[in-house]
Amino acid sequence: KSLFISPKVGDQMPTFGIADILKIKTVGGKAMVEQVIDKVLMAMTGKGMDELKGILYCVLSGYDIAERSTELQKVDDSWEKELQAFLVRKRVEGRSERTLVQYSLHLRRMLQYINKPVKEITGADLFTYISMYKKQRRVSNVYLDNIRLTCSSFFGWLSNKGYIAKNPAASLDPIKKEKRIKKPLSDTELEILRRRCTIERDIALIECMYSTGVRVSELVALNRDDVDFDGMKVVVYGKGAKERETYLTAAACMHLKEYFNSRTDDNSALFVSIRDPHERLTVSGVEEILRKLGKSTGIDKVHPHRFRRTMATNILNKGMPIEEVKELLGHVKLDTTLIYCQVSKENVRHNHKKYMSA
Repeated sequence: KSLFISPKVGDQMPTFGIADILKIKTVGGKAMVEQVIDKVLMAMTGKGMDELKGILYCVLSGYDIAERSTELQKVDDSWEKELQAFLVRKRVEGRSERTLVQYSLHLRRMLQYINKPVKEITGADLFTYISMYKKQRRVSNVYLDNIRLTCSSFFGWLSNKGYIAKNPAASLDPIKKEKRIKKPLSDTELEILRRRCTIERDIALIECMYSTGVRVSELVALNRDDVDFDGMKVVVYGKGAKERETYLTAAACMHLKEYFNSRTDDNSALFVSIRDPHERLTVSGVEEILRKLGKSTGIDKVHPHRFRRTMATNILNKGMPIEEVKELLGHVKLDTTLIYCQVSKENVRHNHKKYMSA
């Protein structure tokens, strides 16, 4: 059962749901549930939570409240065609299969929960879904904002293509996230990880990730032929099927050569499993190798992306222009590069003394 509310203005007004389902009808272009919430919020301005109960009684006294059973709801899957068209479009744009799976998961979950045709979904539906999702799943705001962005992309595309008249996700504000500084690996931690490697593949893997700064999805897609030892570089196919060059250090070249020489398989993949039939390493396979290395050394949060962040931070601190770091990492926007790069406090102190000295 769910709670339904209608204003006391006569029998002409339809009823509206505000509990666990999202069957919200609109009056005058605005959802009734939003009107109720707005009144409560306005009344709560400058007041404490102790007064909330009294305010709710005052606001809801102007409404008729009744229960209506919703146990036998009809499942609406009319959105399936639009969802498949959206996913096909994103695949054509070059999104990875991993990203497409995430799109499908988030959107399917949202559409099944709201249980309406896409033309009838409102901003209030989406806001309530996101609020309920956070309450039930207890996810971080970062994860929650990714869901909001996915919904925004989907409904924005539907609007542009004329499937819907208005984008309901446009009313969703960005979800505030805690700005935590994600630390790169220190030189000492890198060396500890290197020394803990017991097979040539693992140290070649670490050196390659640190030297190139590639994404783990890009790393596992690489083949032996993509490595140019003479030019000390690797051809990478990144997001959006864009090709770019990234580079190897002398140490990375040396360990890759030794790893190639130690292999007995004929797999074209750059990195493979150590057991027969020596299949190409997957993203989860690389993550597991690094997780075990981190656990054995006592170093927290050893994962593929941390090597990418470490490389970006180190070359920035050593003077590489951020525009070049952007190209090296394969970013479209400079703002994205700034997220990965943590400027050393020691460098800031040194440069302040350098530039402020008489």
